[in-house]
Amino acid sequence: MILILCILSFASGTAAEDSNSFYLMDWHLSNYSTSWVARFDSATNSTRSSQGCLDYGHWYMNINTKCEAELFSTVGIRYRNYLHDDHRKHLLKNYFDLFFQLKKDLRLFFTAAPTYYKGENEFGIGIFIGKNYLNCLEAFYIIEDLDRNASLKFEPDGPDKIIYNKYPIKLTSYFNKYWKTGHLTLKFEVTNTYKLQSTEPIEIHQPNYQEKGFHRYFHIGFWQDIDKLRFGAIFDLQQLKHYESDLDTEAFKKNMFSIITEPMIAYKLTEKWRPHFYLTYNYKAEDDSIHVFSSHENTRIHYRRNIYAYLFDIEFHPGGNFIWHFGMQRQFYYNNQGIDFKERRFTLGFECYNKNVSFYIVEAMEGDFPTPKWLHNRTYVQLMLRF
Repeated sequence: MILILCILSFASGTAAEDSNSFYLMDWHLSNYSTSWVARFDSATNSTRSSQGCLDYGHWYMNINTKCEAELFSTVGIRYRNYLHDDHRKHLLKNYFDLFFQLKKDLRLFFTAAPTYYKGENEFGIGIFIGKNYLNCLEAFYIIEDLDRNASLKFEPDGPDKIIYNKYPIKLTSYFNKYWKTGHLTLKFEVTNTYKLQSTEPIEIHQPNYQEKGFHRYFHIGFWQDIDKLRFGAIFDLQQLKHYESDLDTEAFKKNMFSIITEPMIAYKLTEKWRPHFYLTYNYKAEDDSIHVFSSHENTRIHYRRNIYAYLFDIEFHPGGNFIWHFGMQRQFYYNNQGIDFKERRFTLGFECYNKNVSFYIVEAMEGDFPTPKWLHNRTYVQLMLRF
């Protein structure tokens, strides 16, 4: 099965997310603005969603919910939901965090993330330092897939029974800091190198199947106001290594490294007109290989790409809780498979909000002339509720 997947991947000639030829331009539209992030962070109970089209076969989805309740004077429970689906990431987690208020600004957490298959359950311990979610430090030590071995306890040993001999352990940290004219957020997630193997009978020394891997994630974002000028940046790094060895299909490995960096500058011309400029760069290297293949640097096995893009977005505040957005996007795409193209889009967006509800819709239209048959290119919608 692994061999078939690798052959299909090799023959496809592009990485999965390259079916989306507007990758960074969609990144611009799917991200939450700085004002939306501040409104979400300031709420104890809130949910938000960003959704839109990726390509003919895929839909972008991001949903994040948090709520908490006090059970006793020093004991409470918090619920967190994360759903994210795009070409780059697939995540669905529901965390239930029992917390003990040790001091005014210090909480101890015991967390559990149950799943339909018990073998993927997560359990951990964490701390929270801070008065609220606007200014806090949060860190967790989590054991992933803790129930996998127990769920297979009564299965007979053999090549199909694959268990951990070294569990994946995840360390996560989140730091958030707001001040009157700025914001800083830091996130990281690292794991040890986990190990899985099949359980052949004792007379067979070599496992039929072995697997190991780890991942790293780091994110920093900030913005700062100086009089009418605002500048900021986002830096996003992801690294993943995965290795499988199967006596039936040889060995397969996957190494992936990706960075996204985005400086931003904005200026408040008047109370009504506020232009923003975002300049974004994405580099990705991805190595997929199997022993039966020979490869060189310009093959699908050693894949690299560079994408440059910018968004020029003008906000118009006519008064009240309404904002119009008028923008233009441009993207320049290159990879080592001989693909080199440019794209342009125009955007028109509308945003409305009050104390507890925020809504945003943006239409991206073809900007290259003569245009294809349809002027419509993408639509993204965002909704946030605070309760």
